Amino acid sequence: MAISLVLVILLVTVSATHKHHPRFRKVECSIENDSLRHEMVQKSRCGPPKEVFIYLQPQAAHEEVNPGAVWVKRCVGLCDYATFGSLCIPTKSVMKHIPIRIYNVKTNKESCSTYPVEEHVSCHCCAPSDKKCGENHVFNPRKCICQCSNYEERRSCIRKRNQNMKWNRAKCACEPIKTSQ
Repeated sequence: MAISLVLVILLVTVSATHKHHPRFRKVECSIENDSLRHEMVQKSRCGPPKEVFIYLQPQAAHEEVNPGAVWVKRCVGLCDYATFGSLCIPTKSVMKHIPIRIYNVKTNKESCSTYPVEEHVSCHCCAPSDKKCGENHVFNPRKCICQCSNYEERRSCIRKRNQNMKWNRAKCACEPIKTSQ
C-alpha cells in the first residue's frame, strides 16, 4: 500500500512539474495542423538555391561599402531530418561580381569596384556521418567527400610529374608511374 501511495505522489509531482516551453502554445493535433506542418517542412527542404541576404564586408576598417548587403542565391534548407548533421551544400556555384562604391573615411574619397560573391546554382544534401574516411583522409564538408590530409606531399608529388611520379588518391601517396617495356 505504501509503495502505491509513493507512486501516486510521484506521478502527481511529475505531471504537475511538466510544462510546455513558454514559447510554445499547446494546440490539438489535427489534420489541418499536420497539413500546415508538412507544408512548412516542404518549403524548408534543401532544393534549388534560395535568395538569402548577405553582408558585404569592406577590406579595411576605414572603408564603407555601398551597397552594404545584397540578395544572392545560396544552398540553404533542411536535409533528411533523420540524419543529424546533414548539410545542404552546393554542387555547382559561380562567382557573381557585384558593382559597389567604396568610401574611404580617412581620405574622404570614393571609388568604384566589384565585389566577388559566390552564388550557388544547384544543391544537394550531404550527410557527414555517412562518410567514414580512411587513414590519411579527412572529410571535406564543402564537397561532401573524403580527401587526402597530407596536402604538402600531394603538392610535392605533382611537381615531380616530369620525374615519372604520380599522386595516388586512394592511398594518399606519391608513386612511380609504371611504364610498359
